[in-house]
Amino acid sequence: MIRLGLRLAVNGGREAALRLAILVLAVGLGVGLLLIAISGINAVNTQNGRYAWLSTGLSSSRISSAHAGADPLWFVVRADRFQGQLIGRVDVAATGPSSPVPPGIPRLPGPGEYYASPALSALLRSTPADQLAARYPGHLIGTIGNSALPAPDSLVVVVGRTVAQIRQIPSATAATSINTTPPSSCQGRAQCLVGIGIRASGIDLIFSVVALALLFPILIFIGTATRLSAARREQRFAAMRLAGATPRQISMIAAVESTVAAVAGVALGFAFFFVLRDLLAQVPFTGARFFPSDLSLSMPDVLTVAIGVPGAAAVAARLALRRVHVSPLGVTRRVTPKPPRLWRVLPLLAGLAELGFFVVHGRPPTTPGQIQAFLPGFLLVMTGLMVAGPWLTMSWAKIMIGRTRRPGTLIAVRRLADNPRGGFRAVSGLVLALFVTTVAVATIGAQNAYRTRPIDGPVAANVVSAQFGQDSTTAPSAPKASAALLAELRGVAGVSGIVEAHQYPGLSISPALLGVSPRFDRIPAGVVSCAQLASIPVLGRCPSGAAAAVIPAYGVFGTSTTSITWPAAGPSVSRALSRGVISVNVATDGSQAAVERTRTLLEAAYPGGELPETFAENSADANSKDNQYQQLADVVILTSLPIAGCTLAASVAAGLADRKRPFSLLRLAGTPLGVLRRVVALESAVPLLVVAVVSIGIGFAAAAMFAHAQLGYPLAAPSLEYYLITAGGIVVSLAIIAATFPLLARITGPEVARNE
Repeated sequence: MIRLGLRLAVNGGREAALRLAILVLAVGLGVGLLLIAISGINAVNTQNGRYAWLSTGLSSSRISSAHAGADPLWFVVRADRFQGQLIGRVDVAATGPSSPVPPGIPRLPGPGEYYASPALSALLRSTPADQLAARYPGHLIGTIGNSALPAPDSLVVVVGRTVAQIRQIPSATAATSINTTPPSSCQGRAQCLVGIGIRASGIDLIFSVVALALLFPILIFIGTATRLSAARREQRFAAMRLAGATPRQISMIAAVESTVAAVAGVALGFAFFFVLRDLLAQVPFTGARFFPSDLSLSMPDVLTVAIGVPGAAAVAARLALRRVHVSPLGVTRRVTPKPPRLWRVLPLLAGLAELGFFVVHGRPPTTPGQIQAFLPGFLLVMTGLMVAGPWLTMSWAKIMIGRTRRPGTLIAVRRLADNPRGGFRAVSGLVLALFVTTVAVATIGAQNAYRTRPIDGPVAANVVSAQFGQDSTTAPSAPKASAALLAELRGVAGVSGIVEAHQYPGLSISPALLGVSPRFDRIPAGVVSCAQLASIPVLGRCPSGAAAAVIPAYGVFGTSTTSITWPAAGPSVSRALSRGVISVNVATDGSQAAVERTRTLLEAAYPGGELPETFAENSADANSKDNQYQQLADVVILTSLPIAGCTLAASVAAGLADRKRPFSLLRLAGTPLGVLRRVVALESAVPLLVVAVVSIGIGFAAAAMFAHAQLGYPLAAPSLEYYLITAGGIVVSLAIIAATFPLLARITGPEVARNE
């Protein structure tokens, strides 16, 4: 039987060869996408692993990093910048010969030495020293290896300092070993920025949902591909049963045919993956490129796909022969299957109820708990859509039967009512893709609506700000700006103004003055000279006649302040103009030379403060997490919709091939070709539009509950982009259905109606 099955699969005539080729290509495409999804998840985990060392010394790593007998290593990570690019600056100071060494470098740099990543080394060579290299005292002694770099183009520098120098930096910590466990959340602003990729609380939850959203459409596509020409094969196997073949022999032949195609498709899928891997590594799915080796497959991954897909194809072939096993005449009788029952909506309702439970009772506090809470809910909802789809299709078809008299429409809806499972199967991939798209766009829209902070125009983007301390009421003795520094800053070509905010303990302003949500009871403030403030109009203005004003101490990033008149400082407060500064703001013309020379001067003058940044860079930092989520959503949408389109094309083409003889008989009986086209279109369009409406509604409901429970935001109205994506997906789907009309004309000729 195995030999006969191989012969029928490989040498069964032109139709069998074409069916085998299509099946191999379909399974190969599905497997290739499946491998890309799996390797992408592995790549993110690998990227996170190389990021782990940057969290050395922070709260969650201190216990795990304790190593008896080792000399502590003073360690601090800060986010430096160059022309909008993040530079991870790591300052280290050894306290003894056994101080731990970070990965990627052979030894710790001493004072006056530093290591740089390959990308930063190239940047240092191509950039004037007063714009970049002068920030790092000493000279370059080597290159940081890939094991310490989150991405191939990461800009990272490890600078050697003395213990006395590094202890002056407020965020510096000491550790006796390098952390190797990827953190599940950001534990410091610099670590969040420098660790390229998503560093938000619940990263495992996010990627679990993404994996689920990608894998479901792929598995549906593979399942659809294995059912190509199922009805024609049933008829052939029924004839073999009538000739004396046993059910076991028929099952063996069917399994061999399906397994041959699946094995060849798996091999083709692996070939697709390895051919495209280097190209895919260049796509910044998480905001940064991958190393090609990151897109790897573990042995369990390989075995699961290599064995699971052919095994699933064999099982699908076995299940497709139910009528042949009961009786070979069952194929020709075509008894109407039992209609779907109302219970099919229960899994969908259960999934929504599970998500709603956490809206009422709150999400679990830990990431593993959140995975256990939300992932089953989304799984139930997605499964529920697939289970409830046939019932929804049948219900709408029965409604249409009583309201139509047109022949094409009547044939289509009666067939849908007779076989709603087959009608829904063709559009199931697209329905699921619309649900995934709705959830992704709605969730990202909620984040963008309530978290994104705008910048105050191109002028503010050219203002470089250096900050010191975290609160003007508790800041230590603030540094004073020297006359030499101010002279150097004014001497930089392109600098048009300088505003120093001076320390005055206890000074604050109301959030209402800025027109922002009062997340805090007060905003720490500093005192500025009105003469200086007039040189940077974007920061606001002083009241008429005032000599000093009170403005936010640590910048006004993301808030429009040009038209704000700040409160005047009283005589006692004005005396603060002689005290140390808690921030220095320098207006430039926006040129690279002006911005980077200013940044370098400020960084060298205040080595213990937050590294300088422009208003635009700070605003981009605030939006970086949302942008990374947006990239993931784009990946899911741009992957699931094409897969759904392929599933729809394969299903419609397979349905035509299986019914070419009935259609040819209808044409011989005088049915116009236009009526048959209307039948084919309605059989796919009706379940698509009906279940798509339900799917989109369920998607908004699931997104609203997830956004409320996990993110703490209400759902916002979707942007125009969502409507364009949804409408475009439906229009393309209808175009795919229409593209099969020429095939319908070719396969319904009189010669097809012959008795077989």
